[in-house]
Amino acid sequence: MTNAPASRRRQAVVHVTTTTQKLLLLLALGLVLAPFAFPSAAADPVSVTGLVPGASSRRDLSSLNTTQVDAQAGNVTQLDIDALSITQSWQGYYGNVSGSMLLANANNQTFYDWANGTSVGGQVYASRNDTVDWSTINCSNASVIAAEEAYLGQNAGDADSVNNTFSGTAPSFLVGSRTMSGCPGTNVFVNGSAQSTDYHQILLADGAGKTVYTTIIDHGAYGFDGEQHDFQLLVGENGHVGDTATTPYFFYTELG
Repeated sequence: MTNAPASRRRQAVVHVTTTTQKLLLLLALGLVLAPFAFPSAAADPVSVTGLVPGASSRRDLSSLNTTQVDAQAGNVTQLDIDALSITQSWQGYYGNVSGSMLLANANNQTFYDWANGTSVGGQVYASRNDTVDWSTINCSNASVIAAEEAYLGQNAGDADSVNNTFSGTAPSFLVGSRTMSGCPGTNVFVNGSAQSTDYHQILLADGAGKTVYTTIIDHGAYGFDGEQHDFQLLVGENGHVGDTATTPYFFYTELG
């Protein structure tokens, strides 16, 4: 199974969010301390430890003024029309990330804390699956993208299809010890305008084809609404044919 059941959904629901990345120092009882070289391993993303969801909102198109054009028999008139519509394929999340980078033992006893609740860098991940195999995570490929479009009720040629949305190339970054390079990417808006510097959106998938929507944390950057946010994240959500059901998303972080 590559994704959640293909029932049509409306607005994504968060199950879990913001967290910490732990480095465990395991010292066996009775071990004689000497100049040992402890092997280091990058930690995989982990489920977040807390989430405080805020209010959701959407553009109200019903408030748009009606526009009148007078018709007169015998006339032919050019009309250049500008219109709006709300996507039926995407949910947006934004907010701040705080947490800790710890040195701790298996009993959650902290040896040292490098962040202690302050804002940190790293990535935020969201998936409809709570069993992502981070050891096989990689850039999303054409077959996974096609499956995601089918789940979202899209055609590849739709303006807001996955393929047309993630049409750029994301910068390289690490997920645990795995380098992600050349992944499908895009950037969400800043101050209502397109840009390519902040809020990178990256499309990943594990070896079983489970889609993971990803963004790089931009601490203190200005977001879509002119306010400062640590992250902005697009996730897929099928709201076609008037479907108003919700879709659970599981959030993970990797702080650094």
